[in-house]
Amino acid sequence: MQFELTDIQEDMQKAAKKFAEKEFVSDLALELDREGKYPKALFEKACQLGFVGIDYPEEFGGQSLGLLENVVVTEEFCKKDSGMGTAMGLGDLASGIIMRHGSEGQKKSCLVPVTQGKAINTVAVMDPLEGPAKAEATDSGYVLTGKKTFVINAPFANTFVVFCEVHPAPDPKSVRSVALIVDKNQEGVKVLDRKKTMGLWMASVNEISFDHVKVPKDRVVGDPDKGAEVLNGFLVEQRIKTAAQAVGIAQDAFTRAVRQSNEREQFGRKICQFQGIQFMFADLYTQIEAARGLVYRAAYSYDKKSSDLEKMSSVAKIFATDMAVKTALDSIQIHGGGGLMREYSIERMFRDAKTIQNLIETNLVARASLGKTVSTM
Repeated sequence: MQFELTDIQEDMQKAAKKFAEKEFVSDLALELDREGKYPKALFEKACQLGFVGIDYPEEFGGQSLGLLENVVVTEEFCKKDSGMGTAMGLGDLASGIIMRHGSEGQKKSCLVPVTQGKAINTVAVMDPLEGPAKAEATDSGYVLTGKKTFVINAPFANTFVVFCEVHPAPDPKSVRSVALIVDKNQEGVKVLDRKKTMGLWMASVNEISFDHVKVPKDRVVGDPDKGAEVLNGFLVEQRIKTAAQAVGIAQDAFTRAVRQSNEREQFGRKICQFQGIQFMFADLYTQIEAARGLVYRAAYSYDKKSSDLEKMSSVAKIFATDMAVKTALDSIQIHGGGGLMREYSIERMFRDAKTIQNLIETNLVARASLGKTVSTM
């Protein structure tokens, strides 16, 4: 593995930084966060400039690059603004699934509109407490009933990839699963009330109900009854993307903390001169650099289809998101009372970092999976 970015990756990094610095205006970010609105105009512009769909095949509007290039852009976006950066990265949440497992027709209908900035897609994975959504197999496809909860960007998305159980199962002890492409405007699909999450207010989180929604066979992603395998591939990819978001957020929180420490005075001295503060910064800098290395290695493993991919995706996500939460919290401490104020971005960084740490897959689940794997090596 090389430890330097290629010329193409560096160019994308610079372009993403330039775009974010120009477009991610602080007042707009505060307004969107306060009102819970998705930055759709910015997402459209990012799509048109090629920042979304970097790893899509060229025939479907992408650049045929890899996840590492995607990670570099994601980090730069979140480095500028935690809310806008994460919102950009969650606008095509289901695209990786369709790109890896979808048919040619599914790729054309679902990926091309995203790269043009005309569509948003998402996934519906988590079941509510009352029970899982179910897909009843029919001769023509499936009939989907039930609910999904914690669906990101549900009000803004045009298309959902829904993971659900298939009934009837061959025997009472077995569970069959399937991944289905469902359009929001289909009869029987209803977006319910928004969940009041701690962070990610620009990316709405909702519950969705499905009332006997008919899904034809050509809207099944991958092999029927192999939904669990499709879901696992999605989680591996998303862990790495989430980790990249965390590194960007942490870097911004750290930079702001250092800047504040050079301005704020206590006992007649700049607080950056206190050794306790210097120790804090040394630890944070070390952890950010370590997290970035883990994220880049995980993305590299993904692009090379390495055997350690699943482990590395968990390692990167666990370490980077834990680190981002700590960095944002320490930055609040450096800023004092100002760090708690809504008109600044520091408290929002903490809320966003804590939310991505737990939203799609909690770190406890990732730790359990990783621990089970490494304990039998």
